[in-house]
Amino acid sequence: MKITPITYSQVVTNKVLSNNTNIPVCANRHKQITQLSNAFYYPVNFSGKTKRTYESDKPKLKERSGDFTVCKISDIPCPACGKKMMNRTTFDKFAHNLAQVPPEDYLYFLADYYDYMRPVEASVYKEICIESQKSGASTDIRELLVSLRDHKLPILQEAQMRQVNKMTALAKSLPEDEKKALLDKITKLKQEIRRKNATAPFRRKIMLNRISKVKIRNPRKYEKLQRIAKNFPTSSDMNSAWIVKYSGKDKRGKDWDSYTIALRFLQSSVANTDHIVAYGINNNHDDISNYMAMHYACNGQKENKPFLQWLYEDKDNRIKYMIDYFDHVDELIRTKKIKKKMYKNYVAYATETIFEASKGELNLTTRYPKR
Repeated sequence: MKITPITYSQVVTNKVLSNNTNIPVCANRHKQITQLSNAFYYPVNFSGKTKRTYESDKPKLKERSGDFTVCKISDIPCPACGKKMMNRTTFDKFAHNLAQVPPEDYLYFLADYYDYMRPVEASVYKEICIESQKSGASTDIRELLVSLRDHKLPILQEAQMRQVNKMTALAKSLPEDEKKALLDKITKLKQEIRRKNATAPFRRKIMLNRISKVKIRNPRKYEKLQRIAKNFPTSSDMNSAWIVKYSGKDKRGKDWDSYTIALRFLQSSVANTDHIVAYGINNNHDDISNYMAMHYACNGQKENKPFLQWLYEDKDNRIKYMIDYFDHVDELIRTKKIKKKMYKNYVAYATETIFEASKGELNLTTRYPKR
């Protein structure tokens, strides 16, 4: 059984790259892509060498993911977390209006957008509002986060060390040479976690890159190691990590400013095109019958997990959220707010894909018959 090592790729369209004349050409394409300030990205777990054909067995439903119309409509519920998504235009208007507001009013301004915040950002927002009421003075977002940092950092480190300890336990079951190699990596990781947490949360990307290089002959144990590493807490799935990150320093070693922090409450809520069956699995098709709109951060957390695995992480809620999502989109199609003919049976085809991907466990096809 071949296990693909964990890699991180940033997925952007060739159109964005080719139109950006300000980006200097460099040998390392990964570095070139990271210079794109307007590119949303998410981690994937495949080599990226597979050629995308954009072909489907449904010939009238061929479309590139960047043009998926559902992502261009605000207020559609996210099928992963249930919170409303905003389109890029709405986010740009929010960012423009935020720039006109004094920093001390950011907290009040964000209240109008609370329904768009993903669960992590919504949780952080509640906490800083409570902290503001306690202090009775400061409403500056960064100052409020800094005041919460000392309480949140131990919680974050405890969660981080739980995953590291699981790796240590796994290492003890390995042959001596593999055990030594993995324990050496873990020792260095522990030191780096403590050092990096002093300024910002230790990044999961670093752990994934290091752990992926450890050679483990048993594929099941290697796969288990990957799962443990992927569950390392990040600012997109843990409010303590979010608070520690934005109360600390950015990559340039400078304090996060209040405007940027305020943007981060909504930036992860922008709609992104998710592949129901991850594109890296069995070279699945890249057309709207395999698409759902999803918060770009939720899409990033989903990565390229098999659909059934992703569903079972929060099964009852995700079934409910997907029904809300498809009900909403179906209503937009029926009322002709989504006018393109190719979307006429989008919901029916997408739920067929879900039925197959869930191996028959989730059947929504009778709810949305073809027209």
